[in-house]
Amino acid sequence: MQQRIRILVLLTFLVSSLHGQWRAQQLDDGDMAADLAEALTFTKYPTYPQYLEILQLFARDYPDICRVDTFGTSSQGRLLLAVKISNNVQKDEAEASFFYTSSMHGDELVAYPMMLRLINYLLAGYGNDAEVGRLVDGLAIWINPLANPDGTYYPNDDFSVVYSQRETADGTDMNREFPDPAAGEAVNDTAGRAKETKAMMAFLQEHSFNMSANIHSGAEVVNYPWDHTYTLHADNDWFHFVAREYADEARAVDSDYMALFDDGITNGAQWYRINGGRQDYVTFYLGGRELTLELANETHLDSELLNEYWMKNKRSLLNYMAQCLYGIRGQVSDSESGAALGASIEIPGYDQDYSLVFSSPGHGDFYRFLEEGSYELVVSAPGYITDTIPIVQVEAYKATLLDIKLELAINTVETEDAFSTRLYPNPAGDRLYINPGSIEPGPFDLMIISMEGVILLREVLHFSGSPLEIGLEQVPAGPYLVKLSSGTFSAVKMMIRE
Repeated sequence: MQQRIRILVLLTFLVSSLHGQWRAQQLDDGDMAADLAEALTFTKYPTYPQYLEILQLFARDYPDICRVDTFGTSSQGRLLLAVKISNNVQKDEAEASFFYTSSMHGDELVAYPMMLRLINYLLAGYGNDAEVGRLVDGLAIWINPLANPDGTYYPNDDFSVVYSQRETADGTDMNREFPDPAAGEAVNDTAGRAKETKAMMAFLQEHSFNMSANIHSGAEVVNYPWDHTYTLHADNDWFHFVAREYADEARAVDSDYMALFDDGITNGAQWYRINGGRQDYVTFYLGGRELTLELANETHLDSELLNEYWMKNKRSLLNYMAQCLYGIRGQVSDSESGAALGASIEIPGYDQDYSLVFSSPGHGDFYRFLEEGSYELVVSAPGYITDTIPIVQVEAYKATLLDIKLELAINTVETEDAFSTRLYPNPAGDRLYINPGSIEPGPFDLMIISMEGVILLREVLHFSGSPLEIGLEQVPAGPYLVKLSSGTFSAVKMMIRE
């Protein structure tokens, strides 16, 4: 039955893709905005200069809540831009971060003007709309309307999207070349990747977004992890819940919209498996929670339909952002000094496939999105006594707030128990040796994690009694947490890479 479902949705995808290619031939210069005023109606596609003007206009008109950042350039020299919206936009605060990005495939156009319209809606609504105020006050919102400008303005034409293409100017499909969990690649492995992909990887690693969505077209469906494997994510119930909410809200506007798949949602691999996708890169390596939104069957959507598709998705886009305000959230700090701590927040017997989250070392804040229920949390940081919180209740559409204070371990001398783990040399060069002490031989999981919570290296190792050798060639200099886990135990150690 599952195989038949996969064949059906794949055929649906192929038909919609062919339909999108047919629609691509129907666009003409009349679908382009004639001037900035028309571009600001968001019912025509902007030229590249108009796109730049619109973002500059946002930053100029709303300087207190809007900032435009350049995080790279394309191979043809166009800017890769992201807008930050927050009530203290110039500050790095202890708040959850959210990211929308669009048109990684340059010819998948529906969300390009839609994201510009969403930015405008949030900026204009702040101070006038209570829902917008709650989002802007509670989140650091980032929006990248155009991730592949060379593909969108192909062939090197700043004034038309009529002949836009899927790939970058050098022919790269960006959604197939991110580091892939199945290949065991490192989080910062940029070798051979497109310039645009490298820039996006660095941007994602810098900000470690708690929730995000990557927006495409070519189908009408909400796709949730994983894409690279049929194994379900530990938070599959939560992913299913937020995907269902998005599709149901859109279908409430138009019952014929997102009508295929499971009424508009699908697990990625159950649709079709891919490797090198951004959704799995963010969720696996960076500890985020990302959906892929496919918002129109047509790639080159007729500009006359842009307003219609905005109305179908407006409510869903806002609701998905609001989910970033819920779940378990709080801060981890030193019980004596109050200093913020970078700690792992783990759910025993639940977390798998690297689903645990980390508090930020700068603010100590953490965010764990979970389906409604009761959970046990284990909070651990190097040099501190691990804290176990046996019952934490999670309710839908509510935040569960925790203030966790860890006590410094007085006796830091290692003992030969199941958790006496020695790392050497420390500081380490290109090689690190691990002696897990007296644990039972067998497989265990190793993670090397930056102080920002980014997982730089993951390996499954087999302990047979002898020290294990780990290559650190792809790990930059700096301090890291080394986490080892197997079965019912785990250990976290501090390591410095020279």
